[in-house]
Amino acid sequence: MAKTINYGDPYTHRITLRVTDEQMAYLISVSELLGVSPSEYVRMTINAGAVASKKADESMRLLGKVGGTSNENVQTDKHNLVQ
Repeated sequence: MAKTINYGDPYTHRITLRVTDEQMAYLISVSELLGVSPSEYVRMTINAGAVASKKADESMRLLGKVGGTSNENVQTDKHNLVQ
C-alpha cells in the first residue's frame, strides 16, 4: 500500500488504539478496498463523524433545539414559575 502524503494540516497529535483481531482484519480489509492506509481510513471516519455532527448541530440550531429552548411557545405567568 502506498504511503499517504498529507498536503493539508500537519498531523501534530498521536493516538494509540488497541483493537481486537476482528477489528484489525476489518480495518485492513476496508483500507485496502479504499486504497488508503489504516491510519488514513481512521482519519476519514473521524472527519465524516465531525462533518455529520456539525451538520446536525446546525440543523438543530435552525430548529431552535440547541443552545437553550426557543421561548416562542413558553407560557410565563406567576402560576408556572419554578423557584
